[in-house]
Formats: sequence, C-alpha cells, structure tokens
Amino acid sequence: MKGVRILQLVLLVLLALYLVAFNNMNPDPLTLPLLPMVIPLPPVLIVIAALLGGFLVGWVPPRVALWRRNRENRRLRDRVAALEPHGEPEHEGFERPVVIPDRLPVIPDRPAPEPEQDEETETS
Repeated sequence: MKGVRILQLVLLVLLALYLVAFNNMNPDPLTLPLLPMVIPLPPVLIVIAALLGGFLVGWVPPRVALWRRNRENRRLRDRVAALEPHGEPEHEGFERPVVIPDRLPVIPDRPAPEPEQDEETETS
C-alpha cells in the first residue's frame, strides 16, 4: 500500500510540474468557442477544469452505486437480525451423526468388509 501512495505522490508532482510548464508556455488568455459568454481564461485553468470534470465523471457514479449497495446491505443485515432468534441454534433438527469407531463404513454397491482379526485369535 505504501508503494501505491508513493506512486500517487510522484504522479501528482509530475502533473503539477506539467501544469506549471504549460502555463509558462501559454500565457495568453483563451475564449472557448462553445462558451462565448465566458470571460477569457488562461489555458492552464481550462485544462485544470477539464481534469477535475473528468475525475468527477469517473468518481461520482461508482460512489453513488457504493452508497446504494451499502444501504441495501445495512437493510438486509437488519432484516436478518430481526428474523433470527437469539441464543438458539441456527438449524433446528440437525443432529450430528454418531460415529462408532469399531464399525467400518459400508459402500452400498459393495459387500461389507470383513473385520480384521487379531493375531492372537488366528494362532489359537
């Protein structure tokens, strides 16, 4: 996570340096042809406004979807908490199988295995 933060900081510094260089190379104010009523602005402000607008277009819709998903999750958690009884087992009627260590498992399509005899019973 620290590497990602360092990379973000480096990219932010590079962007700032680029905007400073861009501002120094283009000092004359511009008017946008689609918005003639706007006063002339320096090109760097137009670029910054375009970058912020693009960031918002990419950031706002996922945030709205995340907000809706979190709200739905909270509603479902409250509903589950209201429906589940507290202090009782989750699955009524579920019993653990009794395991008898002396018995061997039987596969339905095969004959039952013969139990192993001790060496003492074989020799006597």
